[in-house]
Amino acid sequence: MLPGRPGARAPRDRVGGPGRRRSRKADLAGRDRVPRSGDGRRSPFRRSIRDLTNVIGGRPVDHELAIAQTIKYAEELGDLYAQERAQRRRAEDALERLEASYAGTVRALAAALELRDDETGGHAERVTRLALRLTREVAPELASDHGLEYGFLLHDLGKIGIPDGILRKPGPLAPDELEQMRFHPTLGERLVAGIPPLNGLAREVVAAHHERWDGRGYPRQLSGDSIPRAARIFSIVDAFDAMTNDRPYRLALPLSTALEEVARGRGTQFDPVVAEAFLGLETELREAA
Repeated sequence: MLPGRPGARAPRDRVGGPGRRRSRKADLAGRDRVPRSGDGRRSPFRRSIRDLTNVIGGRPVDHELAIAQTIKYAEELGDLYAQERAQRRRAEDALERLEASYAGTVRALAAALELRDDETGGHAERVTRLALRLTREVAPELASDHGLEYGFLLHDLGKIGIPDGILRKPGPLAPDELEQMRFHPTLGERLVAGIPPLNGLAREVVAAHHERWDGRGYPRQLSGDSIPRAARIFSIVDAFDAMTNDRPYRLALPLSTALEEVARGRGTQFDPVVAEAFLGLETELREAA
């Protein structure tokens, strides 16, 4: 009822009498501990609480007290959120440092492997850059996986078990030597299989980068789509790099000749779709040569 009308009661009776007054004084005293905010900050809370009054049936609400309590709750919630974000950021920073350290270790290992081989220096880094570029062209969903880059860098890890006399031989390999050389993808796969960051795309590249589209590759004679995509991508880049750099038994081919060889290998040695995409990078390849 409204004051001034028959049957109206004093406002303090309406909210609960003297006991309620003491309770309100204690509550209002507690408001001094709430960080003060400007009217602009309180306005949204004031409007929300007045709307809430209608929802709960018009029962009287101390708007200022409710606003103060709501702001205090919101600020406490904001503090918790900030703490959680800071903690998550610290964890992310630690993970980034760990990943950078791991990547550095992988690159150092790849460089050490090249010291045993007579391939042109920088082969691993060179093919990794080009293979990542080709991946972004034909399978962009794979490009963000660190394991893919590790696999490109460590594709010849299995050569660690091949004798120097075979790796460094200046001429064609004898049949038994060729058999040993063809074992390096299998050995490499065994080496990476027990390492979690490498037991995914990296393992696929290491194990299958010498397979051929027509099934005449090694070590498993896989063919077509049964060859992992990452390995199909890398096999073209690896072959192209081998053709365009000197080897102990031959000189590098001109870039145009190497591109013709890639085109000739579509559908036999190479995945035709991936090979076509690689040939589409000719301008970039010539600029990088």
